Amino acid sequence: MRPKSQIYVWPLDERTPRAARRAVAGLLDRWGVAEADADDVVLLVSEVVTNAVRHVRRELRDGGVVRVRVRVTGGRLRVDVTDPEPGCPRLGAAGENDEGHRGLIVVAACAGRWGWRPGPGGGKTVWWTQDVTRGGRRAGRRLIHGCGRAVLVLLARGR
Repeated sequence: MRPKSQIYVWPLDERTPRAARRAVAGLLDRWGVAEADADDVVLLVSEVVTNAVRHVRRELRDGGVVRVRVRVTGGRLRVDVTDPEPGCPRLGAAGENDEGHRGLIVVAACAGRWGWRPGPGGGKTVWWTQDVTRGGRRAGRRLIHGCGRAVLVLLARGR
């Protein structure tokens, strides 16, 4: 796979996670990334972008944006999600009945490596890497694949 890169910028609003999922899914399809790998990437993009939208302070929301950079080099994909909220993202300790607080747990379970760094202008960037393979056109959606199974195991354990 030859090196490729794409940057997206969206406003911090409730429609952004859906836009990010669609854009990244389409990009990975055009790049020929295998379906199961692409599904994992889209899941993680959704989790991290949703965190950015939900957890930014009100004073940073107006005019604030979330940036998603997707790069692939030699079968290794890297995604960087940058938002204006400073501070260290936390691996949540979700309770059994919590509907949230699992975003970074999902990233930790599915990514090859992940981390964060202070971003430009006081925000932060959450990043992760994944190995990806080339595949054909998306022939259909599988409900549960590699990363999905890992997430289900974590959720079953109450994490």
